[in-house]
Amino acid sequence: MDKLQPILFVLPLLALSFWVWMAWDCSNNDRFSSQEKTYWLMAFVFLNVFAAIYYYVYEYRKR
Repeated sequence: MDKLQPILFVLPLLALSFWVWMAWDCSNNDRFSSQEKTYWLMAFVFLNVFAAIYYYVYEYRKR
């Protein structure tokens, strides 16, 4: 169990960092209208990391 403790600390920290990075990118994305930004940010709040992964794959990588 001692070897798992660093992993159990680092993984949520990485997920939170990724989530914040994608939410920040979405809020500064000029290609979206304000309504689209609102929808994306609501998805980030309610779907958390899953919405961030979806945003990364389908929106962030296109640029």
